[in-house]
Amino acid sequence: MMPAKISIIVPIYNVETYLENALTSIQQQSYRNLKVIMVNDGSTDHSVEIAQQFLQDSRFILVSQENQGLSAARNTGLKYVDSEYVYFFDSDDQIAPNLIETVLAVFNKSKVDLVSFESELVSRQKESLPSFKLTNIKVVEKKELLMRLLSKRVMATAWSYITRTRVLLDNNILFPVGKKFEDENTAAKIFSSINSAAILTGKNGPYFYLQDRQGSIMTEAHNHANLSQLDDRRYIFKDEFLFLKKQDDLPIDYLNNWYFNKLLTTYNMYRNLLVNDDNRSYFKSYKNEIMSFQRENNIKPTIQMRKRLLKMKYPLITKLRNYL
Repeated sequence: MMPAKISIIVPIYNVETYLENALTSIQQQSYRNLKVIMVNDGSTDHSVEIAQQFLQDSRFILVSQENQGLSAARNTGLKYVDSEYVYFFDSDDQIAPNLIETVLAVFNKSKVDLVSFESELVSRQKESLPSFKLTNIKVVEKKELLMRLLSKRVMATAWSYITRTRVLLDNNILFPVGKKFEDENTAAKIFSSINSAAILTGKNGPYFYLQDRQGSIMTEAHNHANLSQLDDRRYIFKDEFLFLKKQDDLPIDYLNNWYFNKLLTTYNMYRNLLVNDDNRSYFKSYKNEIMSFQRENNIKPTIQMRKRLLKMKYPLITKLRNYL
């Protein structure tokens, strides 16, 4: 077989219920010339045994390490990439059988550095996966892609795009180890390192995201909020802000407003969830940081920002379900 044109990195940690279907959706891709790098991140269930079954396919390799988290597993997988393109796939989800073929055709035709695509939320894995029906390709330059990212008009999740490997290697981009929500600032760094991208829309996936899986990072984040999680969020979007500010790809006023809004919304959400007599000083310090940032950057709040400021200053007037 020719050297693989695309490498797919699959971090694996205690997903025995979902792993076989997830890996099968990769194995059954219509595009055959790929390399699948399975990274066992210290699983304690039967995930390793399931992954080993796929080693009968010479395109699959298995690397094991002590449990270090999703970011570390992805970074480990990058060490084994020797192909033109790289894709980070989550081990409990599935992809349409023609996703890789479709994306590589777009790369060849459009000469872009990154291809972004949509997802379909599913409550359970599919036994039979439909082919992706591509309806539109929109090519955008870096600035527009970054603005779409910050306004959530394109996803930040690592499984929602495929990129040229050199984008990560040439710019020394790795996922931050030990932090949750690591996709957000990593996407900003990747998107800021390209010239242009293609955004695909269509029907049937092409990524089938298993929502509300017990034990998943996002499910745990929603159900078990804590100050450590809040610290991770603050670290991630501050790192994202400082990086983009340094790159000078976007207007500084736009970035300041985005960051101020992130500070406000995150404060309001977590204060309602977590504030108690033991951590009131934490949220007081956080509030002071927000107000200082507004003054120092002369931010003129929008109507939505004013609502969020009111909720921050007078939290008793609102409930969590109504925060904006």
